[in-house]
Amino acid sequence: TGGGGAFGVGGYFKSVLDPYLPVSMEIKNEHRKLSLAMAVALDRSGSMAMPVGDGRQKMDLANLGTCAAIDSLGPFDEVGVIAVDSAPHIVSPLMPAEDTQGICNRVRGIQSMGGGIFVYTALVTAGDMVQASDKGTRHIVLFADAADAEEPGDYVRFLTRMKELGITVSVIGLGSELDKDAAFLKDVAAKGDGRIQFTASVEELPRLFAQEAITVARSSFVDAPTATHAVSDMVLLGDLPKSKFPNIDGYNLSYLRPGATV
Repeated sequence: TGGGGAFGVGGYFKSVLDPYLPVSMEIKNEHRKLSLAMAVALDRSGSMAMPVGDGRQKMDLANLGTCAAIDSLGPFDEVGVIAVDSAPHIVSPLMPAEDTQGICNRVRGIQSMGGGIFVYTALVTAGDMVQASDKGTRHIVLFADAADAEEPGDYVRFLTRMKELGITVSVIGLGSELDKDAAFLKDVAAKGDGRIQFTASVEELPRLFAQEAITVARSSFVDAPTATHAVSDMVLLGDLPKSKFPNIDGYNLSYLRPGATV
């Protein structure tokens, strides 16, 4: 019923099972303790122009994935989107995630423009974007082709600085862990205190983007001890003396009534 593999963080949001489940996979605003500022840096290099069927390209699915992440945010969150090839292109500056439709309209217009993705340039631009926010959680999502991620630059020093500022970095890699740049992308996520997800199926991108947004929003909860108060008729299973309740192993507890004294 809970844990890292359940509900939204388990990847069920936007999955084929989501519409049929009796619970919501989204985190409602009233349950959030801290707001999120998230910058998404998208690979728009030449490899993203490859067709995937239905007249669509890889870029189209990456755009849809970004919109799925944006749709999972609340109006008190902030989001910005950057398209990156050999230079950064700010598609949408960091702004409140209120007009998600307007932001997604701009995101859906991103096209592959050739060249390769300069990862260090993407990270620095996204870092500058979220540093300007005062939100309690600040996060960067880097999407890159695992076989064509160029220009690592001094990413180790940069990510160390981001960690000092409390900014985390996750990576969604298009491809597999066997691709030539996969180890580099995994190290970016590890040093960024984030997550790494690989997929060779572009159809999976909307679900993975949404899962990442929900996971980082989930980390916005404040962990604090919750005070409890034991009342006189409170009975704990571990406290039941078996001599008085010989059938306890059979879970025959029907004779325990409210107010019973043990």
